[in-house]
Amino acid sequence: MTSSAGILARLLPPLRPEWRRIVGSYLIATTSLCALAAIGVLTALGVGGAVVHAEWPPVGWWLALGALVLLRTFLTWREMDVSHALAYRVLARLRMALFDAYARSVPGRRREHSGRAASVAMTDIEKLEFFYAHTVAQIGAALTLFAGALVCAFLVMPVAGVVMLGAAAAVALTAGAGAGPARRIGAREQLEREEQSERLVDALGALREILAYGLQDRVVREAVTGTRRSARISRRREAIAHLVDGMRELILTAVVIGVIAATLALDGTVGGAQAALLPAVIVLAVAGVAAVADAAHTVSELHPLIASAARVGAGLDRPPVVSPVDRPLPLPDGPLGVRFEKVSFAYDDRTEVLHGWSIDVDPGEHVGLAGPSGAGKSTVIALAARLWDPAAGTVALVDAAGLAYPLGRIRDDDLRRTVAVVEQDARLFHGTVRDNLARGADTRTDEELRRALTRVGADDWITLDDDLGEHGVRLSGGQRARLALARALCREPRVLIVDEITASLDAESERIISDVLEDFDGTVIAASHRRETLGRFGRVVGVEREGVEREEAAATAGPLR
Repeated sequence: MTSSAGILARLLPPLRPEWRRIVGSYLIATTSLCALAAIGVLTALGVGGAVVHAEWPPVGWWLALGALVLLRTFLTWREMDVSHALAYRVLARLRMALFDAYARSVPGRRREHSGRAASVAMTDIEKLEFFYAHTVAQIGAALTLFAGALVCAFLVMPVAGVVMLGAAAAVALTAGAGAGPARRIGAREQLEREEQSERLVDALGALREILAYGLQDRVVREAVTGTRRSARISRRREAIAHLVDGMRELILTAVVIGVIAATLALDGTVGGAQAALLPAVIVLAVAGVAAVADAAHTVSELHPLIASAARVGAGLDRPPVVSPVDRPLPLPDGPLGVRFEKVSFAYDDRTEVLHGWSIDVDPGEHVGLAGPSGAGKSTVIALAARLWDPAAGTVALVDAAGLAYPLGRIRDDDLRRTVAVVEQDARLFHGTVRDNLARGADTRTDEELRRALTRVGADDWITLDDDLGEHGVRLSGGQRARLALARALCREPRVLIVDEITASLDAESERIISDVLEDFDGTVIAASHRRETLGRFGRVVGVEREGVEREEAAATAGPLR
């Protein structure tokens, strides 16, 4: 089993650009903590001297104390300023790294829950941002202060150093004793929160169905029950934490008694210079042990972070479904076709969807894909857009001379400018129509965007400044399909790939979209169940699990299963 330190260390590579800032945060925290300890020691030294010698501390003492107070004040402000700024940078770094990992490994190919992925991207990373920006520095500063205090104690009063070592060992034991139960309970708490997140995502995604079937009371009951379970587990974890904290407070009290008792046991009496020095030594010992206690408390509270770090680390280590481009090839100008050559593909450990499947789509040709549900039409679409790589075989773009350019040898930027894909459940983004049409395209003028709306017959019911709402919630299915197609056309691709875009649409919307596809000046590959849509294509290919394509005459294509 990977250690907690190993799990947290797995996330350091994405944070490499911030290491200098993390080290700077540690240095500021260490200086601030040492200044606080020095204020306590200096104050105790001055008070002890005043009591024993019945005279005010010298001017240098006052100046040193004032300087330390000012330094501590400045460093406290600076530490929080630096750590908060660093926390936002850590948050951005981890989220960018996680996004890159998901971009390399599309979640849809694996049986994963979007609620869990959202929880990792939002909740887990938010828990970790302050740990790397602040907590790491605080733990390092506490251990540094203890080491410094221990050395000073051995130099000034060795018996105090011995007491400090014993107390630090006791603190470590209490941390170890409470860590196991706290970790187990924390893991249960986190699991409960994940399941609650999944339930809520499911409920929000199926809101219409819940209202239609009158399930809202059941959803609320399940949410309340889950919250109560999570709260009970949280209270148990907090009770253990309070018990361990109480034991540490007893240890700190024992440090004071131990230093005095050990001094008396060795010397018999305490007087003169030793009496004036004893309060300062006690403060030094308590400050050192308290730093260890604070570090131990922080470490004992890390179990939720460990679980979060493990999930984020697993997300970052996802195996890619698209391999990095090696020795990229430049794409030629002019029209491009698509070639599938003995392509095989499977989802996870399931049966192959495609096996040895081949097809040639000439540059500028319009081809429809037919076949029953589960035959692999959507898989062909995803492979042609290189959302995934095939398990075997080759998918390539082909120029007019018949030269092939494998997708695995094409830079992603070049590929995305050349190939546009519109899926059945294509999502619109929150924002205006203008924002959505301009996504992923080079700079486009409003006039160019309006022409795209006109091409899909949307210019008479929506404007560029209209707000779509989340996922285009204010639009019908046909309207969303038209805007998704317009967004793809704004990129001016040479290959347009469409997956069941006319499914469940009214006849008018299907006619408009079919007209756009028929008039598209470039290569079109469109998967569909609908006979009316496929009837617009000069060639219809039946997608089968094995073998080469099965062609059907477009004019006589009958009902499809």
